[in-house]
Amino acid sequence: MTNQLTFSRQTKNEVYKSIYHLKNCCVDVFLYALFKCLGSLTFTNRGLALSVSTENNDLLNLACKLVKQQYGKSCKIQSENTNSFSGNVIFNAKFDLDLVEKLKLVHYDEQGLLQLATKTNDFFDDNECCRRVFLKTLFLCCGSLSVPVMSDDFTESKKGQRYHMEMVFVDQDFAKSVLDLLNWLGFDFKMTKRKSHTVLYLKKPESIADFLVYLNAMKSKLEIENVMIERNLRNVANRQSNCINANIDKAIVASNKQIEAINLLQQAGKLALLTTQLQDVARLRLAHPEATLEELAVITGISKSGIRHRLDRLVALSKDINQGENK
Repeated sequence: MTNQLTFSRQTKNEVYKSIYHLKNCCVDVFLYALFKCLGSLTFTNRGLALSVSTENNDLLNLACKLVKQQYGKSCKIQSENTNSFSGNVIFNAKFDLDLVEKLKLVHYDEQGLLQLATKTNDFFDDNECCRRVFLKTLFLCCGSLSVPVMSDDFTESKKGQRYHMEMVFVDQDFAKSVLDLLNWLGFDFKMTKRKSHTVLYLKKPESIADFLVYLNAMKSKLEIENVMIERNLRNVANRQSNCINANIDKAIVASNKQIEAINLLQQAGKLALLTTQLQDVARLRLAHPEATLEELAVITGISKSGIRHRLDRLVALSKDINQGENK
């Protein structure tokens, strides 16, 4: 299992624990969000049928428990088949059809036609606890989260992986309603289409961390912050290393140029005619071809600028010889 799946599952486990004991006002909100994301309504000979399929058996058990407590209705969970993509077992539960009307999953329009519900705020009544439960349930049912690095070993994950949180919906109108709620709460989710699905997503790690706080996933929020800090430190170290390597390359190029100039002056018999200071610096450079100006300054006791000035003078004199030969 990859780091991303582990982190996403870790976050969902944390969110699940925070909703296990719900207030009475939040039960319908939880069930509504669950059925909108994972439920399916089909017409049979007996009318509408309501069922839920998911790999998360704990979530399905919680739904059955709440339906029993709130409405006195029982449901049976069965393992349906195996998801060929993930290899996980898919669980299915069928719920009493009375829940369709009680949870306002459908309604009749002005023409008397049956329509699926698309609004997000039918059960909120301005209750902040219900809004949180609603968004927590959506994340548990259709959300995922990935980060580029895990803080346990800070090894890079799949190449090109970035911070990414998303929730995927089949119902586009419902997704737009969820987006309106998220934006109203101050979360800068974006929307895109992926084949027949509508995706709401965040990519900025700071925005993801803020949303995790809202979901009461504080451990995962701290995990992302640790990743951000580690990556920033690594980027700083890489920039410093690149800068050092660039300076070394420049020093090597400059040293080669200075040595070529000194050799040219020697071949032309000009070096012996120069001042003692220039001859000394020339011999020093030939003896230490890989030394930096700082290192040459330490050896001689002359300032770095003094060393640079004398070496530049040698290079300039060698150019005069080349120009004379080219005439």
